[in-house]
Amino acid sequence: MSLNELSLRYDLLNSQMNPHFINNAIQSICNAMTKGNVNQSINWLNRLSHLYRLVQKSTKSKLIDLQDEIKISTLYIELQRDLFEKGFVYTIVIDEALKADLEFTKVPPLILQPLIENAIVHGLKGMKRTGKGELKISIKLEEEQLYVCITDNGDGITKTAEELNEGSGISLENINERLKIINGSESKKKLLDVRTLRNTTGTVAGTQSCLRIPLIQI
Repeated sequence: MSLNELSLRYDLLNSQMNPHFINNAIQSICNAMTKGNVNQSINWLNRLSHLYRLVQKSTKSKLIDLQDEIKISTLYIELQRDLFEKGFVYTIVIDEALKADLEFTKVPPLILQPLIENAIVHGLKGMKRTGKGELKISIKLEEEQLYVCITDNGDGITKTAEELNEGSGISLENINERLKIINGSESKKKLLDVRTLRNTTGTVAGTQSCLRIPLIQI
C-alpha cells in the first residue's frame, strides 16, 4: 500500500470516531437534574462543554499533543467518577523522561479514551455504589515507543471483543489499525493487548489494556 493510500486509510479511521460517551454523559446529567441536583448538573455541563470542544478540535488532526490527550482523558475520567454514586480513585503516572516534552510528543487523537471507557463502564461497573473502584493509567518510554497501560480492579473481561466494540464509540479494531499504520508494517510487537488480571491465587483482579505508540516528537 502506498503512503498516500495509508494516509487516506488513516483519515478514514479517524473520521469513524464517534465519541458517543458525550451523549451518554448528557443523559446522565439530565437524569440528575430531574432529581433536583441543579447546581451539580450545571457544573457537569460546563465541564462537558469543555471536553466536547477539546474532542472536536482533536479529531480534526492526524496527531495531537500527548498533553492534550491526557487532558481529554482526565476530563472524561472525572466526569465519569462524579456520575458514579460513590466515585472511584484514579491515578495517571507519567514517565519522568516524558514530563518535560508532553506538548511536543504526538499521539493519535482519542487513542486512550475508548480503553479508559471500557475500564470504567465495564470494569468498574460493579463498584458504582461501593467507592472501591481503582483506575490507573501509566505512560512510559520503552524502546523508542510510548507504552501505555490502563488498569482497573474490576471483574475482568466479561464481554466478548464484539460486545466491547459495540459498547465503545471507537472500536478496538479502529485503535489497532491506526496503531499499525503509524508503527509501520515492520513492527513485530503486539500493539494492543487487552487481558484479565489475576492474583497469585488465580482470582480475577481486574483488566489491563496496553498499547504501543511510536515515539513521535516535533
